[in-house]
This record gives sequence, C-alpha cells and structure tokens, in this order.
Amino acid sequence: MENKIKSKEKYIYKYEEEFLYEDSEILIKNGIEVVDLLLPYIPTEKDKRLPSSDWSGIYFHKRGLERACVQIIKKANAAIIALKPETFLERYKEFMGKGNDLFNEIILDGLYRLPEIYSDVVITYLCSDFDSNIFDKTSGNNDELFLTKQILGKHSIYCSDNIFAKLEKTVLSYLSPKAKDRYQRRINYNRERNDSKVYWSFWGDLQKEILEVLPCNRLSNKAKDLIRVLNRKFPEGTTLYKYSDVHGGWVKSPIAEKKLNNKKWLEILTNKKLNNKNHSRWEEVPGGLIDSSIEEFTRSFSDVVSEEPIRMINLVLSNKDEILDVYIDSLFSGVAYSKALDNVPKELLETMILTYPYDYTSHRADYFCSIIENSKNEEWPQKVLDILKDIAINHKNPELGKPNVTNSEDKEMHSFDMLQSNAINCVRGNAAQSIAKLLWKDSALFEQFKDTIEKLTFDENPAVKLASLFALWPSYNIERDWSSEKILNLYEQDFRLAGFRDTKNMLFLLYPEYHERILKIIKDCFESEDKELIKMGAYCLSEMFILKNEFADIMDNVDTMSEIQAEAVLDMAIIYFNKDEFNSLAKKIIRKFKTSTLDLEMPISRLFYDNLIDLERDRDFLIEIMSSGLSRRTLHAFVHYLEEESKSVVDYKDIILSMSYHLIKDRCERDEGIWIIEDEISKLIIGLYDETCESTLPEIRSIAEECLDIWDLMFEKQIGPIRQLSKKLMER
Repeated sequence: MENKIKSKEKYIYKYEEEFLYEDSEILIKNGIEVVDLLLPYIPTEKDKRLPSSDWSGIYFHKRGLERACVQIIKKANAAIIALKPETFLERYKEFMGKGNDLFNEIILDGLYRLPEIYSDVVITYLCSDFDSNIFDKTSGNNDELFLTKQILGKHSIYCSDNIFAKLEKTVLSYLSPKAKDRYQRRINYNRERNDSKVYWSFWGDLQKEILEVLPCNRLSNKAKDLIRVLNRKFPEGTTLYKYSDVHGGWVKSPIAEKKLNNKKWLEILTNKKLNNKNHSRWEEVPGGLIDSSIEEFTRSFSDVVSEEPIRMINLVLSNKDEILDVYIDSLFSGVAYSKALDNVPKELLETMILTYPYDYTSHRADYFCSIIENSKNEEWPQKVLDILKDIAINHKNPELGKPNVTNSEDKEMHSFDMLQSNAINCVRGNAAQSIAKLLWKDSALFEQFKDTIEKLTFDENPAVKLASLFALWPSYNIERDWSSEKILNLYEQDFRLAGFRDTKNMLFLLYPEYHERILKIIKDCFESEDKELIKMGAYCLSEMFILKNEFADIMDNVDTMSEIQAEAVLDMAIIYFNKDEFNSLAKKIIRKFKTSTLDLEMPISRLFYDNLIDLERDRDFLIEIMSSGLSRRTLHAFVHYLEEESKSVVDYKDIILSMSYHLIKDRCERDEGIWIIEDEISKLIIGLYDETCESTLPEIRSIAEECLDIWDLMFEKQIGPIRQLSKKLMER
C-alpha cells in the first residue's frame, strides 16, 4: 500500500490465504498496531466513486491489495473489540457519521461485534443519521442494508425500551433524500410511455427490510400493521437496496474439472468456430461464472495436460495436423508445470519439442526452458541443447528499455528488487536458469554452454546479466578462474548484481585472491541507496570484520550507520554470538550500539527469542546491555524468554534489579513516560518477590527487600500499575 503497487489481474485470494477468511481461527494479536498501520491508507474523502474503485469488494476482478487492506483492518478491529471495546469506539470516533462508504463498511462490521452492553450506544449512533450511517455500498454483500440488519438483529434485543422506541420511530419516519427524484422519474417515464406503466418504489423498501429483523414482541401495533401492508406491496421482496448486476467467485470454462475422453477432447481441440470467438460469453452460476472464451478452454486444457501429460501429448501428436495452434502453447505449459513430468518418457518429450517449432516472441520458448529446468532428465539430444542456446541468446524477451515487471515507484528497473523480478520473469533469464540446472547435473556440458554463458554476461539488458549468474555459479566449480573473472566483472560493471542470491558466500570464496576488488564491491553495496543491497553489504561487512578483521574503521563508527545498516550488522553478530570462539567479539560489536538512538529491537531481542543465552558466560554482558539504552526495547523479549524457557527469576536477579533501577531512573530523568514497559517491570518484580520473600536465608530475603525498594521508587515517580502491584505486595 505504501508503494502504491497496483495488483492488476490479481484477485484477493492470491494474497489472503487462510488469514483473511472472516471465520478463520487465525487471530490478530496486536489489533491497534495493525489498525494504526493500515488505517491511514483508507481514503477519507466522501467520494461517489468508491463503490466502483479498487477499494470496493463489489467487483470480483478488483479484489486486490486494497480489499486485503480493508479485510485485515476489519479483523484487527475484531481483536480490539474482543479485548477492549471502548478502544474501538474511541479510535473510529473521528470517522463516524461522515457518510464515507468505506468507513461505513468498516465501522458497521465493528458495531456488530460489540458486546450487548453497548447496544444503546450502537443503536443511538445509527439513529443519529440514517443516510450517513446505515448503508454499506462496498463490502460486496449485494445488499446495502445487510450489515445494518445484522447489527439490529443483535442489538435491538438488548437495548433499553426508550432506545428501541427511538429506533422504531426513526425507521417509520425515514424518507430517502432520493425519494422525490425517484418518484419524479417514475411520473415522467409513465407520461412518455403510454403502452406500459412502471411502479418504481420510492418508499417502504427500507421499512420492510429493517422492521422484519426487529424482535416482534417489542414492536408497536403501528409497526406490525405496516409490516403486513409492506408484505402485500412487496410479495417477492424489495430490490431498492439490492445490487445483483455484479458477481463474485471463480471463473471456469464449461469443461473445467470434467473427465472427457479422447474423442471429446479432439472435438474441442479442433473446433475452429470456438477459435473465432472475439469475446467471452459468461454464464452466471452459483459460486462463480462459466466463461466460454477460447482463453478459458486453453486454461482447462493446460490443467488436464498437467494431470495426464502422457495421454495428452500422445493425443496431440497423433492428430498434429488437425489441432489448433492456440492449444500448443497450453500443451507446453501444462507439461512444464506438471507434477508428473518425470513420468513422461524422454523420447516423448523430445518428439513434442522437436515437432512444434518455437519462435523468438511467443511464450512457447519460455515453456520449453521450464520443461528443461523442471525435468530430471540429464541427457538431451544435441538439437534440444541447440534450441536452448538459441533462445538464451536470440529471444526478444526481455526487450531493452521495456521491463517485464515494474511498480509505480520503479518503472525503469533501477532497484535490485525490480532487477531481480525481471531476471526471473524473462525468457532469456529462464534459459540461463535452465542451463544452470543442466550444469549442476552434468559438469561435462560446460564446454557446450561456455560460449552461450559468456554472451549472456555481455548482454545489454541488466536483467539478463543478473540471470547469467545462475549459470556462472555451477561454472565456478568447473572452471574457477574463468568464472571468477566473469562474476567480478559483472559486479564491477553494476554493483546491483551483487544482490544475487548467495553472493555473500561467493565473495568470501573470491576474497583470498581478489580481496581489494571484493572489499570495494561490499562497500559500494553498503553505501548504496537500495534497501536490499544495503542489507547484503552490511551482512558481508559485519562478517568480514568478524572473520577477517576488515572494515574496522566503519565498525568503530557505528553512530554514522543508518538503521538498515545497523540492523544487518547486528544480525550477523547475533549469528556468531553462540559460537564460543566468536562470542567475545560478537559482544564487543553489540556493545558498540549501547547508546544508539536507532530502533534496534529485533536483532538484540533475538538473543532471547533464539535462546542464545548462556547465563554463566553472558551474565555480566546481559547486566550491561539490560541497563543500557537498548534495554527498554528488549525487555519484552527478555520476559518472554524467562516465561517460555521456565527460567527461575532468582537466577537472573542481578539483571532484573539493575535493569529496573536503570529504566525507572533513566526514563524519569529524561521526563519520558514509562507506560510501554511498566507492565513488564512489574511482572518481573512481582515474580522475583514471590520467589524470595518466604525464604529464611538472609541473602535471599535481601532480594525481596530490593524488590520493595524498586516498588517504592515506582510509587515515588508515580509510574507502574501501582494498584495491581500494591495489592500483590499487601497480600504477602
């Protein structure tokens, strides 16, 4: 959302998995954090176009990242309400009653989840302005009143009598601001068309929909009489607030998932009338759409090929003069991604490949490369190998200056992320990966592909150059000097290429012989503006310092590092923390960040989350760190570690006591609130007090006395959950 990446042609189900399902058991733990993170992206303006925008759930073909964002917010709201309902009402107060369609959907969903003690609050809010508050035009429920009817069906049972009376009165007296216009159009239409009359409803639809969900025993006689009248007026139900011109669900061809024999498939694959269709014919059925377009038929054929590749290859080859060419690409794609690919005889694959020629523009060449890459076959005839080499050098995809993959922030493939996406999503890049797969299987093929790999490294397109590293990796094990020079030249031409996977290990392999060139590449990445390259450079720089004592000048000036650089440096130090020979050096690196103002919570917390602590070895270090500026950000991880590992807090008494004194005094001296960590400190102090206050040993009882001293300090500074802590201590 932050990068405004458009999810064109991608439905929400590609993002949501089980997480976004409303009835999923997967819960959001920190709901308010999620809401605070995502809510700023929700459009706040009152815009009539919202129901037809990407934010709306009405149109199934637009269910992308925007709808995922709304769904996550609704699920986060559920978590907030489950813990503290008033927080939900307070958080959305500024958006309530504004008539914004998206916020109406989100707020109505939350109001339904509120417990019954809020029934008066909920109904009072709805009644304050029906036009602004009760209509949901974006969820895709096909009924603008669906959420409101859910809410009233629940809360009208528990609200007070005077609030219910107010609700009923509001419903009975409601007249849509559009009613006059709707009635005028009805009159004008009937005047102009004498042959037929229409009776478009302008009043009563809402009353029928709402009154029928209210508890009958609470309705007045007037309301009950009106229901009977409206039932006669709308014998088949109302339609004013329904929208049925849209459809959600799956899209399939008429033959999808059907078991067809060879004769039937042959009829389809040779049907020229179907091939002449210029548009789809969609038939609406329960759960989705039946699409009779040639595109859907080819997709269905590809699916069947994946399930039964041998049968379908034989069927097509046996009727090669009759099968429409549009299905041949589907044959290749189905074979390429079939789980049964390894069951297909090598000779049959070779016949298929050599029977249907490729060109330099279609997808068939791409599927051919995938077949080579995904097959376990280690021996291919020379003709097949020649095809692979030809595609790698001569295919038109990717075209220089026209990236295959872009986003709104990077349309020209400047970032490593976009460079990598294009390298693995272009045909020549796919060919390079296929060559690599063959070389990993059989190093004897190197001479066969050496010239092709070299040409890939000289390609004008940087995406192809990056992809050439796939083939250079196995080449390094075969002809080391030749490959090393090619790899280094690529990095020096464009240091972005150093973001290639496993480059860090390759740099360490090349370091002994090319150390000056290697150090420059690492520094270029470390000082770049690309987030992924910075991290890669920082990982390498930190590990070079640990293993080779390189970059000591940079490591001695950690205050100049950005947060991304510092996090990566610390991540590497944490990796070596539990290795005895590097433990002291890892601690030294971590200590350098003691006074840092950066948010380094995650790497430091990993000491606890990854269970890397050896108390005997690390006690003094922990006391130092937990009494430094880093402690407030690692406190939660420390408490979690003690709980999860069932550690005795007495063993960690020195750390707990020194850390508590430091945090309380430090935060108060700087006039900063301590509310974020007060619960954690109190939990530790209470636990330590409980373990020590009943002891008869003086040295143990003295710990309990120190706990009381800390409590006194918290009381003096007016911080901490005093009531809870006081109650616990008084009970003792």
